[in-house]
Amino acid sequence: MATTVIALSLGGAENNPLVAHFLSVGPMGGLLISKAVVISIAVLGAFFKKDQGIRKANLVFCAIVAWNLSVIARLTLVA
Repeated sequence: MATTVIALSLGGAENNPLVAHFLSVGPMGGLLISKAVVISIAVLGAFFKKDQGIRKANLVFCAIVAWNLSVIARLTLVA
């Protein structure tokens, strides 16, 4: 979440349409809503013992953080 907040504050844009919709309530509020949804899905996955899905989701989130870091680097170098 921190990398997303930094990227947005530097002028980056949210590419996920669902999260972009959540951001209509504000950057922090929208990101908190999106994280609450993700955590709820993870809890359901753990409850139903869907460990494989949780592992894949962790890889996706690692990729999102890496993408955000690249956006931060580009926006910082441009400024």
